[in-house]
Amino acid sequence: MKVEYYLDILKPHQPGVDLVARTLMKIDGVTKVSIKVDELDQKTASLHMNIEGINLSLDKVIEVLETMNCALHSVDEVNLEEKD
Repeated sequence: MKVEYYLDILKPHQPGVDLVARTLMKIDGVTKVSIKVDELDQKTASLHMNIEGINLSLDKVIEVLETMNCALHSVDEVNLEEKD
């Protein structure tokens, strides 16, 4: 099943957005990661993230984000598509 999540994430300035994206790409089943910085303050960045994959587990995504000190604010959208 194709899975697509749109997430609202809060992260510290480090690690950088590129490292977050590269780390998420290592999750089994992930085929695409897109991150947009929404807002910056002195210590954190708010991100809008789109992550796509096959049989992708939101729990695994959250687990990996937490290893980088990122916090999930909300799951803004979920799209599921059955693949033949």
